[in-house]
Amino acid sequence: MNESFGKLRTFALLIPILWKISGTALVILIALTLAQALIPIAQLALTSRLVEEAASLFQGNSDNGMRDVQLLVGLQLALLLSGAVMGGVFKYTQQYFNQRATLYFDELLSTKVNRLPLSYFDNHLNYDRLQRTSFSMQLQGMGVIFTLLTMLQNMITVVGFIVVLYQFHWLLSLGMLLLVLPMLWSYLYESKAVFKLIIHQTPDERMSSYISNLLKSREGAKEIRVFELASYLIAKWKQIAWRNVGRLLAVERKTIALTYGVQLLTLTLLSGMLLFALHAGANGGLVIGQYVALAQALFSSQALVQGLAQGYSNIHQGLLHANEMILFVNLPEGNGEEGDQAFPSPMKQGIKVEHLSFHYDGAPGPALDGISFTIGAGETIAIVGDNGAGKSTLAKCLLGLYAPNEGTIAVDGVDYAHLSSDSLRSRMSAIFQDFVQFPFPVWENIGLGGISELGNRDKLQKSSEEANTASFIQKLPQGWDTVLGVQFDGGHELSYGQWQRIALNRAFYREFELIVLDEPTASLDPMTEASIFENLMKLTSGKTSVFITHRLGSCRFADRILVLKDGRLAEEGSHDELMLRNGEYAAMFRKQAGWYTKEWEEQVLGV
Repeated sequence: MNESFGKLRTFALLIPILWKISGTALVILIALTLAQALIPIAQLALTSRLVEEAASLFQGNSDNGMRDVQLLVGLQLALLLSGAVMGGVFKYTQQYFNQRATLYFDELLSTKVNRLPLSYFDNHLNYDRLQRTSFSMQLQGMGVIFTLLTMLQNMITVVGFIVVLYQFHWLLSLGMLLLVLPMLWSYLYESKAVFKLIIHQTPDERMSSYISNLLKSREGAKEIRVFELASYLIAKWKQIAWRNVGRLLAVERKTIALTYGVQLLTLTLLSGMLLFALHAGANGGLVIGQYVALAQALFSSQALVQGLAQGYSNIHQGLLHANEMILFVNLPEGNGEEGDQAFPSPMKQGIKVEHLSFHYDGAPGPALDGISFTIGAGETIAIVGDNGAGKSTLAKCLLGLYAPNEGTIAVDGVDYAHLSSDSLRSRMSAIFQDFVQFPFPVWENIGLGGISELGNRDKLQKSSEEANTASFIQKLPQGWDTVLGVQFDGGHELSYGQWQRIALNRAFYREFELIVLDEPTASLDPMTEASIFENLMKLTSGKTSVFITHRLGSCRFADRILVLKDGRLAEEGSHDELMLRNGEYAAMFRKQAGWYTKEWEEQVLGV
C-alpha cells in the first residue's frame, strides 16, 4: 500500500514538470492517443461486416452486390489512412516533446548540480546518485508519460474487444481478463530486478566509464604511453565491464525463464478460448464473419494485454527512476539556511575567523580544528604548511564554498551565514591549482571572470596589460579571437605557464573584495614564479588577498603568514618574525633554502 501511494505521489509530482516542458504537446498526444485507440475497435466491426458481405456476395445472396462491399472497403481505407496520419502527427509531436524534455532535464540537472554545496562532491555515494539521476532524467522519467499514453490507448481498445467478446459469451471476456494477472506479475518482477541491478552496479558502471574515457583522453595519453599502461587499463576495464555483463545476463536468464512460463500459460488459455469459439460455431452459435472477428479480437487482445502488463511494469520502473530524479532535484542547496544580507562593500575592517572547524564526510578526523585569526582589509596573507595541513580546505571556507561544522567566519562583523550566497560570491575571486582550461576564444577565457563585462574589449585589453598576458596574446594566430586548446577545430595550444597566466588574468578581471590564490604558481619555474608574484603584488595592492603556496620564498611578499599543521594554526606572523621564532616556518624555510645552496649540492648530490 505504501509502495503504491509512493508511486502515485511520484507521478503527481512528475505531471507538473511534464506540463511545464510543453502542455500543448501533451494535450495533442493525449487526444491522438484516444482517437487511435478507437480505430482497432471500428476496424473489428468493419471486418466482421465485410466478411459477412463478401460471403453473401460469393454465394450470390447479396442484394446490393459490390456496392456494400465497396463502401465497407472505402471505410476501412479511410480508417487506415486516418490512423497513418495520426501516427505521423503523434510521432512528430513525441519527437518534439522528447527534444524539449531532454534539454529541460539537462538544464535542470546542470543548474541543480551547481547549486549544491561543494561538499556534495566529497562523497563517492553522491557520484553514484548523480549518475543514476542523469540516466533517470534522460531516459526513464520522461518515458513514463509515453508508456502511460500507450497503455491508455491499449486499455481503451482492449475494453472494446472485451465488450465484443462478451457479446459472444461471457466466458471469453473472463478468460481475456485472466490473461492479465500472470503477465502483470512477470513484468513487475522483471522491472524490480532490473532497477535493483542498476542500483547495485552503478559504482562499477562509473569506474568502467572512467577507464574507457581515460583511454581515449588527451589528459591521460602521455602517462599511458610512457608507462605502457594501455594493456593493463584495457584488461581492467574489460574485467569490470564483463562483471557488469555477467550480472545483467543472470537477471536476463531468470526473467526469460519466467516470461516463457507465463507465455506458455497464456497461449494455452488463448488456444482453449479459440476451441470454445469453434465448438460454438460448429453448433450454429456463430457465423463465419463473427468467428473471424472473434479470432481477430482474441489474438489482438492477447497482444494488447501483454502490452498493458509490460507497460505497467515499465511505468513501475520509470516511476522508480523518476523518484530518484525528484529526490535529487529536492536536495537542499547551498551550505544550509541562506541569509539575506549583502556583502559589506567596500570592506573596511576585514575578515575574522573564530574557532573554525571542518570535517569531511567519512574522514577519520577534522581537516580544520579550532582555527582563529583575522585578515585586515587590504592585507596580504600567505598560508603555508605540509600537504594535508588543511590549506586548501581553509581557502574554500574563506570563499564560502564550505560551511564550517563549528565556528564562524565574519566580514566586517557580518557572519557568512547571514549573507546571501549571490552577494558573497559576487565579491570573491580565486584561482586554483587545477584551474579550468576552457576551449574558448581568449577574450571569453578571460572575460568569464566577470560575466557582466564579458565582451568589454577595452576592459579586457587593459586587464591583460596589467596581468602581463597581452604580450603573448598579441602573438596568437587570431589574437583575442584565437580558440585555446586543441580539442576543437582551429584551436591553438598554450604552454602550461601561459594557461596559468590566462587563469590569473581571469581571476583579476573580476571586481572583488577578497581573492584567494591556491598554489597559483605551483607548476612554474622559480624565475617565472618570481616574475608573476611581483606582478601579483601590484595587482593585489590595496586588495584583501590570501596566497596558498608551498614555495616559502614567495611569502616575503606577504604582510603576514599563517602556518598550518594537522588542521591547526601552528604559527602566525611576518617572515622576519617567524624566522626569529625559529619554529615550524623557519624549519621549512631553511629546508627549502638548502635546495639552492652549494652545501646541499655537496651533501646530497656529491658534487
